[in-house]
Amino acid sequence: MAIKMAMDWKVWLAASLLLLVQDSRAIIDTKCEPIKVEFCTKLGYNMTGMPNMLGHQVQVDALSSLITFYPLMVYNCAPELLFFLCSVHVPMCTQLPPSSPGNENLQTQLIGPCRPMCERVRDKCLPVLELFKLSWPLNLACEKFPRSNKDDNMCMDGGGKATDSPPSGTSAQQAFNAAGLDTLQAINPRLLEQAKELSKDASKLNKLDPYLKMFLESNMYKNIKPAKGYSGTCSDLKYSVNYHYVNRTDECVPKCGVDIIFDAEDKKFAEVWVSVWSILCFITSLFTLITYILDTSRFKYPERCIIFVNLSYHILSIGYILRLIFGSELTACTHTQGEPSLLVRQGLTPTPYCTVVYLIIYFSSLAGSVWWAITTVTWSLLLFTNMDSKRMEGHSPMMHLVGWGVPAVQTIVVLLLYQIEGDELTGICLPGQQTEQGLLNFLIIPFSFYLGSASFFFLSGVVGSLVNPGEESRKLLARIGLFSIFYTIPQVCVLASMVYEWIERPSWRSLSSTSSIVEMFMLRISMWLVVGIISGAWILSHRTISVWKQFLTSCSWNQSKPSTPVFPKVAYRPAPTSSQSKETALTMKNIGKLSSEARSSTPHGLPYTVENNKITI
Repeated sequence: MAIKMAMDWKVWLAASLLLLVQDSRAIIDTKCEPIKVEFCTKLGYNMTGMPNMLGHQVQVDALSSLITFYPLMVYNCAPELLFFLCSVHVPMCTQLPPSSPGNENLQTQLIGPCRPMCERVRDKCLPVLELFKLSWPLNLACEKFPRSNKDDNMCMDGGGKATDSPPSGTSAQQAFNAAGLDTLQAINPRLLEQAKELSKDASKLNKLDPYLKMFLESNMYKNIKPAKGYSGTCSDLKYSVNYHYVNRTDECVPKCGVDIIFDAEDKKFAEVWVSVWSILCFITSLFTLITYILDTSRFKYPERCIIFVNLSYHILSIGYILRLIFGSELTACTHTQGEPSLLVRQGLTPTPYCTVVYLIIYFSSLAGSVWWAITTVTWSLLLFTNMDSKRMEGHSPMMHLVGWGVPAVQTIVVLLLYQIEGDELTGICLPGQQTEQGLLNFLIIPFSFYLGSASFFFLSGVVGSLVNPGEESRKLLARIGLFSIFYTIPQVCVLASMVYEWIERPSWRSLSSTSSIVEMFMLRISMWLVVGIISGAWILSHRTISVWKQFLTSCSWNQSKPSTPVFPKVAYRPAPTSSQSKETALTMKNIGKLSSEARSSTPHGLPYTVENNKITI
């Protein structure tokens, strides 16, 4: 029985091999069309669309691939086998209403199988394949299909029961002859005769073994060769239906709003996570900047460079807040006429919102790294060259040219090279969010270089402080050393998460069963923004409290007004007459003859008398 089954399998594989040389029609746009594969015309739906889940552009190629599974259909290893195979090769096609009021075009949606149905079929049919030393086809890996049917990622589960499955034994052979062979005969009139001739002579069939094996490897395991004129396929990617092949870039681009690496819960949590950290970074860094503006003479170089590090992270928090305001879809998605909404990818023109978010986040993150490197460089020069802070301030224009100019040049270069890409998880726009080469060239290498340079000059400064000990150098070493620890550890975490993504991301998007660790990305977001929060500790001192007290006092509208002074009451008397003047006139002769009855003296010793509440001198 097994030998006969193997012979029948080889016959039909040889027959299907002849279909590979048949001419195919040109590429057509993705739209719904009637199902022409007769195996799949009685499954509850009658419309399909191309390309299918395996990348076939026409139904002829889909039929060629489907025929290779005929021995499994005859064996009837699983009741849902036919429904599963048809849902992959000729998926259900339906038209959805427009996504926006201004768009009048209907959206075409292809609905394939759900993962549970695939797993049920695989578990029952894999033992049969193992009898012939075959494994489950990679292009039918269950991990590439959605877990369940959802509005944003629809699929067919099959209900766990047979759906018009072919009968077993002779009835299955008759059903195949009635449906499949008639279609093959219409395509190639000589196919049936050649298949009968091959089945009569076993020696001729055995000669075809190498070709049949090659056909199995190229068809069942690596997917059948696409129709002529089709230059790309996304069938080697997990959830290939969620990708769109862009002909002008020869790339498979993820569709916007679908779940590929991360699910909806991960994206929702990331939205809250970004909101909390970006707002905290914005508030603390703003407090540090205002404190510096209130007392600019307080910080000298190299300490003033820390203020510019803080400014960089304040700008970074603004970029994340703008992404929250714009929304993920408006920022990271691009819309081209005739194509579905796609995530921004290298080679595609980003939207204005994406460009603004990219300019702010990428420039500020680079600027923060450069300014920290400048901080350690100026500190080393201060120790080894005996240069004072005032002289170093004379070189501040050169520091600003490097601190802001170098990141600006890098930002413009990435923009001109169309390397901006949208992130599926957070919706921000940065280079390397989808391509590993961009992640390495524009994120990992630059940040590693700046962090390594800063660490080298920091260690040089430590050596200089030990060689030239002093009270001022000791205090500065303690402050910069503490800040270096709080800066370097988060940056190392950010770089580690980038390297982890660079190594593992290809497997996340392939047909393998590995998945991403979303906690690594949450760690990157928090460690990227926490530096802006930590930099606020640089200005914590009693002087900061005094500066803010003085500022709030001068700006207060409720401060108490000074009390109105109270002046003493003064009584005036008429001017004395001539006789009174003579009476009160003092001379050297009578100054000592004043009455001693009511004699007193002024504070300066001048004698006077009091009569009738009047003072007479």
